[in-house]
Amino acid sequence: MKKKIMFIRLVYIFLALMLVSGCDTWEKDININPNSPSTGGESTSTYDFEPSEFMQDMIFNVVHGWDYIYWNVGSAVCEYHGKTISLSQGNRHQAWHAFDDSNDGGPWVQGYKAVRYIRNMRNAAIANDDKEYQAIATIWECYNFFSLTLLYGDIPYSQSIIDDAPLTPVYDKQEDIYFTLISKLKTASKNLDPTSMVDVNTDLIFYGDVSKWKRFANTLLIRYAMYMADAAPDSAVALLNEVLLNPVTYPIMESNTDNAMFHYDGVQYKSRYYSLESAKMDEAPFSNVFIERLVSLKDPRLPIYAKPVLLVHDDPTKNVIPSNEGIDKYAGHIYGITTDNAYASAWNDGSNYASKLGDYFRTEDDKGTATEACATVPLALATYSEMLFFLAEATEKGMIETGQTARHYYESAIEASFEQYNASFTSDKYSRAFGNSALNSVTEYVSQPDVLYTGGRDKLTMIAEQKWIASFLMMFEPYFDHRRTMLPKLRASSGSEAYSSTGSATKWPSRAAYPNSETSTNKANVEYANANAFDIPVVDQATRNLALMWLMQPKGQNWLQMPVFQEPNYKADYPARETDADFGTNFNNWYTQNWNSMFWWKNNDN
Repeated sequence: MKKKIMFIRLVYIFLALMLVSGCDTWEKDININPNSPSTGGESTSTYDFEPSEFMQDMIFNVVHGWDYIYWNVGSAVCEYHGKTISLSQGNRHQAWHAFDDSNDGGPWVQGYKAVRYIRNMRNAAIANDDKEYQAIATIWECYNFFSLTLLYGDIPYSQSIIDDAPLTPVYDKQEDIYFTLISKLKTASKNLDPTSMVDVNTDLIFYGDVSKWKRFANTLLIRYAMYMADAAPDSAVALLNEVLLNPVTYPIMESNTDNAMFHYDGVQYKSRYYSLESAKMDEAPFSNVFIERLVSLKDPRLPIYAKPVLLVHDDPTKNVIPSNEGIDKYAGHIYGITTDNAYASAWNDGSNYASKLGDYFRTEDDKGTATEACATVPLALATYSEMLFFLAEATEKGMIETGQTARHYYESAIEASFEQYNASFTSDKYSRAFGNSALNSVTEYVSQPDVLYTGGRDKLTMIAEQKWIASFLMMFEPYFDHRRTMLPKLRASSGSEAYSSTGSATKWPSRAAYPNSETSTNKANVEYANANAFDIPVVDQATRNLALMWLMQPKGQNWLQMPVFQEPNYKADYPARETDADFGTNFNNWYTQNWNSMFWWKNNDN
């Protein structure tokens, strides 16, 4: 009997791995309905399975669908990185049209692949009368589908989550999906017993701690309430107050120990930043925008996020020179060059003159190859600091009254981010980064004119700016959040306007296109969604980015327009190169006139 059941399980796992698209290609699924066992031989109902057996695959398929795409596309779009290849075009964002062509299909394919495990874990939990696993499956379903609808708009939902899902599921309206998921999240949270535990070994987020799953669900309610504040303001305010005024029913994150982090085990699952080849790291040095802002704020996260440059130029009239005062130098790669990849990769004489991902995320040997120490670096899904920034914004806008000030939440969020990364003002790395200009404490940091909440800057810009810094590498949340606020005022490059027919040009990208794999297997429903799901029909790549999903429609067509900086136009405008004397002859003029125009904090845009 046991051998038969084990064989069935192995067959099931093998078949599950064959799923390669959002719509199942199987004619018939294995029967997982406990009330309808399969006929003949051993039953393959969920009586034969523990819910925990689906947990890792359920979680990892979602994480796997987003982590590389975010590194390769999202991080550059959010101006954390200044890509030297593939996305050197910056704000033309052509890669947004090809999510299904990389990383096993990207968010869409992996997200819908995870649905099978979500269904199966839920059904196994029902069969075993396990309320905790039922609720956790629902929470993960909500996290997965919130992410998908935020990226694409209308998507298959109601028909995709049923046991006998059709091959061509209909597309649900984003508004309907949104409120359904909110209702499910609330119910799932209420059904969790915070004193219970689930299997420690298969829960790679909270290691079996049900109380943290409960806090995660309620913290997501705050996030998604803020995301819908423009489309459904009354509902957003009502949801925020329902959660915040009922802490017993809806406990939320209270410290960094509650952070939702996917913990790679270093064996079956290894960090994305461990698996990337050194050449990929060379393609994604930090952007000048991100590095210069961290330097200007004397931010202790700088030496944690970034490595010092390997080489430094000595003539500021011909090349970009690091601006921090310390012994270890940090510099970024210019963001958004729209010329060819050769120009982008050779900016300032190459990536050795720009900072790359820091040791917190990626440890390397002397050849730039990742070491095993970074194979288990966790990936942030939702954090205490993110939640506090939301509460600061909601308080500043008058959406909530909790007895705390917006300044309190804002400063607490900054401190929580420092704590999350063990960012210390007394560390050797911090001293080596800032030298005599180094600060001594969090109090000094938040008292700086550009950080001081009562210092005269626009408060919503300050909240968004600090949240942008704190949310580095937190999946696609920085993209979703910036699309909602357009703060801080990230720039587009002047040359990107030429690509309005193939990308977002000087506008922030509004959404991702439905993937080619879905278009080929579910054509009629994709065409219906493109024609009806947005404020304008999507008929080509240009209208794809102009079309606004339900969440964005109150903002209007001009909302996503970005300020523009003048990028270099000619070889002479670029930094000098040893291999080509035509470069650098006009660099000093270009730099003097345009370098600081990329930085909102120097342009009264705050």
